[in-house]
Amino acid sequence: MEVITSLDKMKELSSSVITVGNYDGIHKGHQDVLSFIVDEGKKRNVPSCLITFDPNPFYVLSDDSSPVNLQSLEEKLSTLNAIGIDKVLVIPFTKEFSLMTATDFANKILKGLFHPQLISVGINHFFGHNKEGDFEFLKSFCSKNDIELHTPAMREHNGKTISSSIIRTLVNDGNSDKVYDLLGKFYGFEALIVSGSNRGKKMNYPTANFIPTFQNQLPPSTGVYLSRVFLDGETYFGMTNAGVRPTFNEKKFVMEVHILSDKFGNLYDKNFYIEFLDKIRDEIKFDNKELLIKQIEKDKKVCIKLVDAFKEKYEI
Repeated sequence: MEVITSLDKMKELSSSVITVGNYDGIHKGHQDVLSFIVDEGKKRNVPSCLITFDPNPFYVLSDDSSPVNLQSLEEKLSTLNAIGIDKVLVIPFTKEFSLMTATDFANKILKGLFHPQLISVGINHFFGHNKEGDFEFLKSFCSKNDIELHTPAMREHNGKTISSSIIRTLVNDGNSDKVYDLLGKFYGFEALIVSGSNRGKKMNYPTANFIPTFQNQLPPSTGVYLSRVFLDGETYFGMTNAGVRPTFNEKKFVMEVHILSDKFGNLYDKNFYIEFLDKIRDEIKFDNKELLIKQIEKDKKVCIKLVDAFKEKYEI
C-alpha cells in the first residue's frame, strides 16, 4: 500500500476507484465500503484509493480538545493495508484546507488527481466548506463527469446504523462488551507505561500505570474492566482500573492494569497493546483501604470467571 501524506506529493492517476472519509475506527460499515473498493479496483485493473484526513477534522472545526479518536493514524493505515487498499492520500486537515469549497475539492482533488471511474460513499457523507458537498452535490458531479457513484448499503446492528459516533458513545458509557459487534474487534489501543504510586504493589495487587501512546485516543470510561494485554508476542488477561481513585481522594484520571497470570514478568519500559473486554463495575469510593482490597479480591474472581466465557464466545 502506498501512503501519500500531502497533496503536493500526490501524483496524478490516469484512473482509479475511490472512497473519501475520516474512517476513524474502521468499523464493519467502513470495512464493507473498503472491501468493495478493493474488489472493484481488481476487477477494473485500476488502483483502489482512499482520501482521508489527519488530524481528525473535529480538532480543527471545534474548540473542544477532548480525546475522541478510536485509533491513531498508524493503526488506521495498518488496518487499511490489511484490507488491501492500494493508495491512501492523507490530507493534512488545517483551517485553511477546511475552507476549500466542495466544487474545488471535487474538481481539483477527486477528478484532477484521481480521475475515478467509481466513487463509493454513504448517503450521509459530506465534504467541502460548510458541508456543501452533500450526496446530491456528488450525484450531480458524478453525472456530469461520467463517474459511477456507488452507495453502499448501511450496515446495521440491532436496528441502528453502525457509526464511529455510536462506538464512541458505547466506549464513553462503559459498554465495551458491545463494541465488538460494531468494530469486529474489542476496543483497545497501544499503551505506554508511566510511573505510578506503587500503591497496588503494597496491597499485593501490583499494577502498571499506562497512557495511550496516541494523545487523542479516546480513553475508556471510569470503572473496572476485564482486559487483555499483548506484549512480546504473548497474550495476558488483566484487570484494569480506569478512574480517579476516590478512596485515596485523588482527582487525576489514571489507568492501571493488574495481570492475571503468575507467569508474567513486568511491563516496565515497554509498550503494549491493551483491549477492554468487559466492564465489571463502576468506580466506587471505599471508607478505607481494607474495604478496597476486599473488593479487588472479588473483582479478580469475577474477571477470572469471565476469561473462560470470553475464550469460548470469541475463540480468543
